[in-house]
Amino acid sequence: MPSSTGTPDPTAGPATAPHSVRRTIAVGLAIAVSAAALVGIDAVAGSADTAASPVTVTKVTAASTVTSTGSAVRATLKVTNTTSVRKPASSAWLSLSTGTKKYSLGRVAVKPLAPGSSTTVSAVRTTPSRAAAGKYSVLACVGAYSGQHCRTSASTVTTKPTPRPRPQTGVMLDVARAYYPVALIERYIDLLADDGGRFLHLHLTDDQNVGIESKVLGQTLANADLDHGVYTSRVTGRPFLSAAQARTIAEYAAKRGVAIVPEIDTPGHMAAAFALLEVQHGTKWVDRIRSGESELDPSAPGSLALATKLYAEVQRTFPSSRTVHIGGDEWGGDVTAAQRVAWMNAMAAALGNREVWAWNDGIDRAAVGRLDPRIHVTYWSFDGDTEDAAERRERRARRASAVDLQQAGIDLLNYNSYYLYEVPTDLDPADSEYTVADLREHWSLRTWDGDSGARLAAPMSGAAVAIWGEDLDSPPADALLRWSAPHVKAMIETAAS
Repeated sequence: MPSSTGTPDPTAGPATAPHSVRRTIAVGLAIAVSAAALVGIDAVAGSADTAASPVTVTKVTAASTVTSTGSAVRATLKVTNTTSVRKPASSAWLSLSTGTKKYSLGRVAVKPLAPGSSTTVSAVRTTPSRAAAGKYSVLACVGAYSGQHCRTSASTVTTKPTPRPRPQTGVMLDVARAYYPVALIERYIDLLADDGGRFLHLHLTDDQNVGIESKVLGQTLANADLDHGVYTSRVTGRPFLSAAQARTIAEYAAKRGVAIVPEIDTPGHMAAAFALLEVQHGTKWVDRIRSGESELDPSAPGSLALATKLYAEVQRTFPSSRTVHIGGDEWGGDVTAAQRVAWMNAMAAALGNREVWAWNDGIDRAAVGRLDPRIHVTYWSFDGDTEDAAERRERRARRASAVDLQQAGIDLLNYNSYYLYEVPTDLDPADSEYTVADLREHWSLRTWDGDSGARLAAPMSGAAVAIWGEDLDSPPADALLRWSAPHVKAMIETAAS
């Protein structure tokens, strides 16, 4: 997870060290094979960018309507099932496209398709405010994103500036490493609902703990101890939320108009998940999918299959959540830029009709053009806040900056690690007061590179205060809420100003 220092967790150990050349070569092929299996292809060769979906967009037409308040795009797609078996309902994803820029327009539902059959679907979407006025083609994709296999309209559409919507603002709670009782999580939901916040991001997994019940990982109520309503894993020795408790939180949030964004962090920060899987399947089984102590090995076909099951499970646990965060931070050192983005694209395909968020530090400048436009990036740090000067220079030389991502059309949410991170310890009121004053004076939705003063040309679409749990001296309680609430309120007010 992104921490206050930006360095990988000490328990990650060998996961951050270089691995064999064989693994590096194998990563792209394994992701391609796994991603293809995900959408119904038995086997492919080459990189993930060359894997075509068996349900394919075969034609796109587009037109636009410009009004005094903005512009809307109408796209009509012909979608074909190229296989000899029936395919279930799916989603096509639409984007505006011009040159290297792509702006997501959202999804359109595609009905189940009989073998060899086609269907025509249409959608009208408002152009995003971050898209500059001009002429665009409409890009349509089904399955894993691929520049080669998505279909682009021959006709172009004309857009004009659209009024900027109200910012998406929220709170992230690290419920993996710090156990939040349901009642306290509901208090944070109340804080957001009462002050104009729109989402609660739940960081559910990390190296130290899996904070949610998971049949996929073998963390079930039958394998836990229950004490005063709190379930504690007999494997990790750490407490976790049951699926029923998670649904209670989701139902309460829905009543208060706050969206829940669950995060299952892959491929890194998997140490606790591996401990659970070893009990369930044995060490040899886990060794086939892991790299080092805490990272899934993307070159192992079983890695994407496991991650896909985890995301399917979290969708069942939070069925009303339209957004899922896939993690994607602090990778091992030998996975290339293209391979990291291929993994994120495969995860986005696995999530079907859900909106997808991911951390920024897995995206290099060289691979921005390969990133699925539907992925929204939670931008926390350019260089991971490393204190190593050489590492800092290396990361900044290759990683995508917020400027790079914004210029490519990628939607950004502001999780700035200097102004918006909390790693609470003694809950000193003076710390809270300073943080609030500093935020109000120096931060905005355009602030992106720590406290350097760097500003984007246009604001990000939203922001969150992230409350991490690695240094909490005692379990979260109302004292933490009282300490963090002024920070949250200041962020929401400043973002809207």
